[in-house]
Amino acid sequence: MKVDGKLFPVEIIGEYSEEGGPWKTLIHQTDFENKDLRDITVRGHFSRDIPEGDKFFINIDHMRVSLSINGKEIYATGPVRSQGNPTQAVGKQWVTIVSPGITSSDSVELNFGNLYGNAYMIQFDELLRQMHTGDERMMLFKAISNDGWTMSIGTIFLFLTLFLLIVALECAILKLKGARRFLWLGLVTLFSSIWFYTLSPAPMLVLPFPVFLNVLYAFSMQGIAVFVVLFAAEHLSGWRKQSLLYCTGLLMLVTLAAMLNQIFLIQDLYTAINYFSILDLLIALWVIFCLFYETRRLNNRESAQLLKAIFPLAVCAVLELINGYVQFSEAAILLGLGLISFSLIEEIYTIRRIKESMNSEKRALILENELNQNRISVMLSQVQPHFLFNALQGIKQLCDTEPARASEALERFSFYLRGNLDSLMDKQLISFEKEMFHVNNYLYLEKMRFPNKLHIETEILYQDFLLPPLTVQTIVENAVRHGIIRRKSGGTLRIKSERTDDNIMITIRDDGLGFDLEIPKEDGRTHVGIENVRSRLMLQCGGSLVVESEAGVGTTVIIILPQNVELKSQ
Repeated sequence: MKVDGKLFPVEIIGEYSEEGGPWKTLIHQTDFENKDLRDITVRGHFSRDIPEGDKFFINIDHMRVSLSINGKEIYATGPVRSQGNPTQAVGKQWVTIVSPGITSSDSVELNFGNLYGNAYMIQFDELLRQMHTGDERMMLFKAISNDGWTMSIGTIFLFLTLFLLIVALECAILKLKGARRFLWLGLVTLFSSIWFYTLSPAPMLVLPFPVFLNVLYAFSMQGIAVFVVLFAAEHLSGWRKQSLLYCTGLLMLVTLAAMLNQIFLIQDLYTAINYFSILDLLIALWVIFCLFYETRRLNNRESAQLLKAIFPLAVCAVLELINGYVQFSEAAILLGLGLISFSLIEEIYTIRRIKESMNSEKRALILENELNQNRISVMLSQVQPHFLFNALQGIKQLCDTEPARASEALERFSFYLRGNLDSLMDKQLISFEKEMFHVNNYLYLEKMRFPNKLHIETEILYQDFLLPPLTVQTIVENAVRHGIIRRKSGGTLRIKSERTDDNIMITIRDDGLGFDLEIPKEDGRTHVGIENVRSRLMLQCGGSLVVESEAGVGTTVIIILPQNVELKSQ
């Protein structure tokens, strides 16, 4: 008699045979070595009657299955070319069978076997232990509750996706840094959500498309890999970033080839999962190497943070791959834990970045005002009245004796003044070449006044970078005015620029009077100028400044800039 709104478990009571071997009693503790078995037969009778017209549900996970009652086959599934699955089973699904009228005394024979080398031990248990009869809605609720953890996590990932994509859109609209990172991370969580949903066969009670679910399962795995690599590439630079972009292209080409094999009935996509996993693992190891390289060699803090998030994911992926062969855990649990760990860590970093960005915006107006004041202060400190008077006086004397030199000196003087005035307008970083043009104009004028006291040596080994305006200029003028010119015998000013493995360095060294760093100057000008430069370096480009000086020996100032101020090649 049919009972609506209820669901009853059904078991086969009887015996089983493996690969045509001897018959053994079937019990709950029976374990099948499913990676080797291609043919298992279970015979006996059902534990309860299934009246005619009642629905009977069985869980089939990538297997071939046939069910016979009293010697008559009532259900069979296996390789079906017409359904786009050319060589293997029809996927993961809940199958609904309308009972022809089965009693507990009828002879039942269930024949099944795996069709994949990457089958999992739980598949046979799900077939034998999760058979039910009763109301279809109750079966749906039962199936969802059985896979509740995967569907719940999939839903959480879906909400994370929505959050990250909204943040990415806002960053793009406001032209804030990080829009692509939020986009790639959002797509990682989107494909993770799809992957978790495809782990559950419950949707197949409503949507009878198991092959599509099979394809979506494999495709979502590769989608996760592609966008994790793209997300990592956003944290890298140089050849490391370029290599990850090539890896992304390789993953896409391999996935496309596998999809075409499925479409043109050459090979089903599920059989390629092991090959995907090996390729993904190799690329994951390369990603970790690139992140480790930038963390250790370039002191990239963001790479270090991502390394902490991606390392557990890689470890879990390796364990999941091993699990496919030795099977010490259910399928997908390890990889699922890795994805959850990666997403949680990156979400924490993401929230932290958003807070930092908001705080940066709040400080932006204050910093902008400070920078404006610094530019004015530096410009005014450079245009000293006595220097202007002495320079003009020197040009006037040249007009009477050497008109050609006077003309050049006047041109250099105008360039010098224009450079100082331009510093008020340059709110962004300027090229080192432009900065040195201004420095050379100044040194030309001082050399004109002190031809025998001022000697200049330059060693420009690297110049393709940016820096705040009047950075080198301020240090050079301090060296000339307060170090070399005040020394009776004069001295030599040396300027050197170079690129190291980690930074860009500009060294300004003089053998002038020098000073004691612990004792402030009477007028305070030198130290104020140095602190002004140090403040602008830190605020505008994250640079720093080191001063070494000894009274009677000279002064060395080292400007240290991060490599992210390098000029991009056109």
